Amino acid sequence: MIIQILPEQCIACGLCHTYNPIFDYDADGLVRFDAGVTELDLAPDASLVQAAKECPTRAIVVKEY
Repeated sequence: MIIQILPEQCIACGLCHTYNPIFDYDADGLVRFDAGVTELDLAPDASLVQAAKECPTRAIVVKEY
């Protein structure tokens, strides 16, 4: 699955990190990945899908193959 973050839509609520620690934050508290990229290709993971569903601003997008 592809997981993409949209930092420009993030409101720094921190909810995504409660679902999966892959989500990190920059100095302003906006979502980011440790690698500094905005898109990752990962094995399917229910916690990532749940983080995307729960994000209040839809700053996380999951694309399943």
